[in-house]
Amino acid sequence: MVRFTQSFSHWLFENHKDIYALVLLGHTELVTEEMWNKYIEWCNTDDGKQYLKGGSKYDPDFDERKRL
Repeated sequence: MVRFTQSFSHWLFENHKDIYALVLLGHTELVTEEMWNKYIEWCNTDDGKQYLKGGSKYDPDFDERKRL
């Protein structure tokens, strides 16, 4: 199983639910460079910053397995 940061998990789940579980199970090849670049762009938005350490929606006890 692949461990995600909270921000990447949230972004991937919201934008690519169809591959979320597969990526979580280790199919990281499904995450394209274009997807990664869009995630990085999102991290620089006000919404994305909320899920980064220190943000209002950041959870230090985050566990992506709870999403499945």
